[in-house]
Amino acid sequence: MKNSLWKVAAVFVTFHFLWNSTKNEARANDSAFSGVSGTPKPMKGEHRSIAMQSEKIVIVADTKGTSTTVDFVFRNDGGKTSVQMGFPESSYNDGELKGKSAFLRFATSIDGKKVAARRIVVSSESPETEAFWLKTVDFAPRQTRRVRVEYRSPWGGTTEWGTHRALVYNFTGQNWKGKVERSDLEIRVVSPGLWIGLPLFDGAPIPMALTSSSDAGIFRKTWRNWQAQGTFIFGLTRAVPFWMLDKNTISNSMNVPARLKNAATFRVGKVPENLPRDAETPDAFTRNGATYISLSHLKRRLEDWTNDLDLKWNEKTRVSTLRVGQKSLHFSPNTPLAETPLRPILLRGEYDSTLYVPLAPVAKTLGLNFKLDPKNRLFELNSGTLLQK
Repeated sequence: MKNSLWKVAAVFVTFHFLWNSTKNEARANDSAFSGVSGTPKPMKGEHRSIAMQSEKIVIVADTKGTSTTVDFVFRNDGGKTSVQMGFPESSYNDGELKGKSAFLRFATSIDGKKVAARRIVVSSESPETEAFWLKTVDFAPRQTRRVRVEYRSPWGGTTEWGTHRALVYNFTGQNWKGKVERSDLEIRVVSPGLWIGLPLFDGAPIPMALTSSSDAGIFRKTWRNWQAQGTFIFGLTRAVPFWMLDKNTISNSMNVPARLKNAATFRVGKVPENLPRDAETPDAFTRNGATYISLSHLKRRLEDWTNDLDLKWNEKTRVSTLRVGQKSLHFSPNTPLAETPLRPILLRGEYDSTLYVPLAPVAKTLGLNFKLDPKNRLFELNSGTLLQK
């Protein structure tokens, strides 16, 4: 798997909270996160007089990583004081860093004036690394101060559906006095193409307002008068037009059905004539009115019903042969199927190439039954008369 996809741009805070709240989600199966930051914390526990009045997070996502700008408004409800703020930087499962900063760049300012921040490493035990960017913020009695943080990070992700590429923001408002009056989060996807966006909060899918244009797909969410505590993860996946998943398969997964309901498919830029390259390969998709199923997925489903089958690829002739019992079906992107003008489609995906075959004629030949639910991006495949042949 490409290393560049296993580094995350995100926002986290204290390491102990990162472990407690995300070990079941962000670290499900294999995962890696780098350049993770987030809400600042007072370095000596909860502050009794400084309140985080608001925060506005804007994360611009492209194919290479994310650029994050966060504007915080802090209010001093007490007398003159100074606070050492620690802006967190966390990494997980990224052995390439070896103590180096995972941020590609980092800058911070107070009331519009840039200030220096000192980086200290708190923990570097494998597989986690935790550091803080420290600066001291002075407050006069009843003073309000505006703090900005800007940084650039690589991508990261997990093996869970919808979060193979992911960014993270960790809300930790409990480190400050009282509740946060308002938190605004904006995710801007600017790279052209068709995308699937999946927002999660503490592991559960959440709705976000989406607007899409030729320049960007923008997801927005606002929280008001809240504790501002929890982990937000946004998965971003390059998609194939009219993609579908197998209902029988996802019903066996704890996470996919709920995620699928909240996943938003959107386009940035113009519609291309050809299928995209480097997209995640779905179980099936529809093109020009015909539905195509992944040949490898078809084989996996057939194995649910019979062991008398195999699938072979002839590199010389570039023909795939699927044998099911006494029947053999031959598939080539250059040759239409018998009695139909439809040709198999070779889709060059993000990690490998996958051959897709027209579902209707193949199902008819094998005696399979299928149902399409394009509205919910699902299809069902059943054995039909396969076992009777």
